[in-house]
Amino acid sequence: MDLHLKDKAVLVTGGNRGIGLAIALAFAAEGAHVAICGRDRAALEAACAAISSHGVRASATAVDLFTAEGCEQAVAAAVAAFGGLDVLINNASTGVSGTLETQTDEKLMERVMGKTLASMRCTRAALPHLRTSGSGRIICIGGTAARTPGPDSLPSGLANSSLVNFAKHMSLQAAPDGITVNVVHPSFTKTERHADRIAARASQRGISLEAAEESMAEGVPIGRMVEPGDIAPLVLFLASAQAGALTGQAIAVDGGATPTVVY
Repeated sequence: MDLHLKDKAVLVTGGNRGIGLAIALAFAAEGAHVAICGRDRAALEAACAAISSHGVRASATAVDLFTAEGCEQAVAAAVAAFGGLDVLINNASTGVSGTLETQTDEKLMERVMGKTLASMRCTRAALPHLRTSGSGRIICIGGTAARTPGPDSLPSGLANSSLVNFAKHMSLQAAPDGITVNVVHPSFTKTERHADRIAARASQRGISLEAAEESMAEGVPIGRMVEPGDIAPLVLFLASAQAGALTGQAIAVDGGATPTVVY
């Protein structure tokens, strides 16, 4: 299937590692020009070099997406690099977890600010350019905590459920301009945070790291943890010409692990 992504201009927030980097590299492999942003300059430089190795243009900008100025700067840098913008991937987030009693108000809201508000601000800045594209795409990377509460998932649940609500509203507003808006929900994914999660699980259960890893995979019907590379193909399809009638949706890539019926 030809996704018609060659020479498209793409911005992936938080594209310097993990799921964001996998998405950025997948776009580059399709011939799209990719801008990324994040806070770790060294990681940004390495990611930018990896994107460029596909023979496409790449841009990396160090910004703070907790501020409106940072969000505007990220979009402006992508537009300056490529002369426009066709696809916005709202992927950046924070790693805050916990419960109502174990986290402060500030930390609970940090996850919402770093996920939902940052996505809203980046979307606002990108909209004029996506309208000019004529086939703009906005894809927000959420998380299955929006659907299924976990023991320490209150911050991510708040952030990801509000992200879905925003995306649904935005899909209705943007549709007349040919812009689609969708959400992809990964479950626990084997990113650079995975080692810490395994260590915490081993400590809590008093088991070895190997046993902790096996127990985590046992909860996934496909028999293994979801990896960043599993997320990217769906994101690319949603960004493609073939997905022009798909908007306002939230789709999980979770290996079947989310115990909910969504209809």
